[in-house]
Amino acid sequence: MNSAQPAFSQEQIASVLGQIHCPGSLNEFSTSLAQPWRNVIRHRREIDPANLPVPSSPIDWYNLGRRPAQNSGSPARTLAYACGDFFIQDAGSLLALALAGADGEGLHGKVVCDLCAAPGGKASALLEAVSDNDPDSRGFVLANEVIRNRVAPLQLNLARTGSDRYAISSLDPERLADRLPHAFDLLLVDAPCSGQAMMSRGKQNISALSTHQISHSASRQQRILEAAVKLVRDGGQLVYSTCTFAEEENEAQIRLLIEQGIATPRRIAGLQGHETDPGCYRCWPHVHQCAGSFAASLTIQHSHHVKPGKPKRRKKAVRPPVALTQWYTHSEAESRLHTRDSIILGFSPSAPTWAEQIAIGGPELAHRAGQTWKPAHAGGLRRKAALMPINQLEIDQKACRQFMRGEPIETNASGWNNIQLHGRPLGWVKANGKIGKNHLPAGARMSGELTT
Repeated sequence: MNSAQPAFSQEQIASVLGQIHCPGSLNEFSTSLAQPWRNVIRHRREIDPANLPVPSSPIDWYNLGRRPAQNSGSPARTLAYACGDFFIQDAGSLLALALAGADGEGLHGKVVCDLCAAPGGKASALLEAVSDNDPDSRGFVLANEVIRNRVAPLQLNLARTGSDRYAISSLDPERLADRLPHAFDLLLVDAPCSGQAMMSRGKQNISALSTHQISHSASRQQRILEAAVKLVRDGGQLVYSTCTFAEEENEAQIRLLIEQGIATPRRIAGLQGHETDPGCYRCWPHVHQCAGSFAASLTIQHSHHVKPGKPKRRKKAVRPPVALTQWYTHSEAESRLHTRDSIILGFSPSAPTWAEQIAIGGPELAHRAGQTWKPAHAGGLRRKAALMPINQLEIDQKACRQFMRGEPIETNASGWNNIQLHGRPLGWVKANGKIGKNHLPAGARMSGELTT
């Protein structure tokens, strides 16, 4: 962190924070709003932090988070990242995941919704948390994203988990609440906000501190929260988060739900040093070395018990227009196949009955290009799923670098092959006995050289 001068006056900052006490000085906080902080690593449970490709230290508030050493290389330029060993995100974004318990075992088997899910950093963590090796487990994540052009990166990030326990929807929260009332054990709302924490990354300007912008965001958040509470089962958990500092958009929203008798605060052990109000927590950029964030955890209580809406009966599976068994193993716990437009989705057999009705995307098995069906990238990344890729082709590090750049690789194999490095799936090639044609999506490719 350099010694830049404060970009904003103490009066501006004090007005934004309202009643909330800022640790340290307002001058330090103001200066930090113009300072970009390095992203951190969120690794898979099975990954030993000692084996990460860069030296790192623990993140205090999230067990699966690691902060790369100051002078280390970029973790995102490594083979381990290409293989999906970890995700990259701001340390502050891990606060909401900590409140959700995504770094523990408590979400196994839970039905979870990320209401504002793109680009998928939090949703992918929730998906890893609900997944396990039990094919009968009901663990499932619905990742909802209203803005359609943000669905593609969400799809890529969820595919990286290798799971088949998710669906992607794109509905306004009110419409989703009408479709799936009281359906979720946990609901995460990473709400649209004035984005004051994003000023340090150049993604927001000083207008984020304006009264107009804060009030506009707060009104939208209130509408979203009104729908969000309807989606949570009685006694279920709501986690609300933002990447802004304004009290009106944060603690004030939570106080309103509590005053209305809709919710009670859930205090999280181990995070007392972050607490600003009952059930409300913050990461401060000048204290916690991150862009900054707010998160709150609540137990939702409905004034009278309302049974969840009865979903429509799941339609009988239609035979897909392609023989998936040429690409995927067949098992007794075969995926629930669902053909939508030009894609075939393969949900976990234990997915909720509403998955097919609500999904515009999900764990793809195949997609159609013109009149030709091809195996889907998400299917090629499966690690814990009912149907798994066959014809697995182990490659070396040199070929992995070529593959991740989108280049063809040399191989004496033929047909569709699932490319792997040390057993970790990377995607598909179609080979002719000499060359494997690369089918890695453009959004998943990594230009330049990758380190080990």
